[in-house]
Amino acid sequence: MKYLFSKKETILVVILLTISALLFLGKQLLYSNPPREVEISVDGQVIKTLNLYEDTELTVEGYHGGTNHLVIEDGKVFVTEATCPDKVCVHQGTIEHTGESIVCLPNRMIARIKD
Repeated sequence: MKYLFSKKETILVVILLTISALLFLGKQLLYSNPPREVEISVDGQVIKTLNLYEDTELTVEGYHGGTNHLVIEDGKVFVTEATCPDKVCVHQGTIEHTGESIVCLPNRMIARIKD
């Protein structure tokens, strides 16, 4: 009788499934607490902490007069406009999970989701 998998292949599949299960459980534990607020800082100083579930628009004054237009909508945070030359913060998209952040290096602005 011919076996479908060898012993080494079976062990490899079991190890991969175990690692996948551990990573899945780790993700579930990390995001088990719903995010509650977004902390906005400029040049390392926290300037505002906002409720993630209250729709808000805010213009953040950054380093040397630069600005970022930040929007909180439906529990998600995103930047719609920025005066920085590269606009990486605008193209980053939305964030909604604990620990995620939007960073604008030229304006030294960080928007970070906390629980």
